[in-house]
Amino acid sequence: MNAPAELSLQQVQHIAALAHLALSEDEFVAIGEDLKAILQHVHRLSKVDVRGVEPMSSPHSHCSRLHGDIPQQPLPVETVLNLAPEREGDYIAVPKVLDGGSAA
Repeated sequence: MNAPAELSLQQVQHIAALAHLALSEDEFVAIGEDLKAILQHVHRLSKVDVRGVEPMSSPHSHCSRLHGDIPQQPLPVETVLNLAPEREGDYIAVPKVLDGGSAA
């Protein structure tokens, strides 16, 4: 793998646009430096000889214990509502996360 190419300000702005980030000019420069460091690290990792190394999903040897899916009675509605941080009548109040704009 060749050395990572330099990221231009336009590329950083494009990446930010794809992530729907609104950044100041100073933030674009800082994020560009962070991305450059990440790419350099990935480049260094790509040079590691891993021939003969078995792939693994985790460096830890652990066992995931899966429990049987046994149907049980649901909690009473009033109990759930009382556990909620906020409620509006018979509903759990949550912050609005969508602005109602077009899905893009």
